[in-house]
Amino acid sequence: MPLENPLSGAEFADQLRVKDVQLTSVWHQQSSISGGADRLYADRAPSLWRAEVSIVPLRHAEAEGVMALINSRGGGLKTILLYPTRLPFPASDPRGEIIGATLPSINVISDRLHASFSGFPPGYVIPVGTWFSCVFDSSRYYLGQFAEHRIAGPAGAVVSVELTPPLPSSITSGTSITVAKPPGKFRIVPNSAMPLAADLNFSAIQFSAEQTYSR
Repeated sequence: MPLENPLSGAEFADQLRVKDVQLTSVWHQQSSISGGADRLYADRAPSLWRAEVSIVPLRHAEAEGVMALINSRGGGLKTILLYPTRLPFPASDPRGEIIGATLPSINVISDRLHASFSGFPPGYVIPVGTWFSCVFDSSRYYLGQFAEHRIAGPAGAVVSVELTPPLPSSITSGTSITVAKPPGKFRIVPNSAMPLAADLNFSAIQFSAEQTYSR
């Protein structure tokens, strides 16, 4: 059976026993100096995440299997789904037991940096930095964070909150989100995956990946 594209978190990150996904926001901006000597910035493209991924040390034979799965992505030709392993669930719900299978949704989008939500468990606490993701245009993935602390009301509603990075214009009200192992779609940076001998019996693997909004 052919491998899926993208490979899901269960098929990739969990199977590979990913130890850490370090996510850094990459801003695509242009700067200039005004006549008044003020440095100005403007977005030239959407902000995207860059991931530095490390895998737990594996026996050499297992490491070869992991490298084969990584290489099945054809460098950057095919994609994978990665979630933030440092905070896979909200800090207030570290095992995801409260959110469970609940899928809240975006309610009102004030602008691309602010939106309200509905469908959370009543009283659900959303700390600053909570990750969430959603699928839009059928196969594109947004991965972002809550930039403000919020608590869901008795009916599960969350008042307008600042988000980062901005929501793509294709995301609309009513879109379902997930805060449990929220995935983003990434391409492995070609030639970045490298198995390093940790000792005589084990190898450690690291690689870089870049977020994409491709279908």
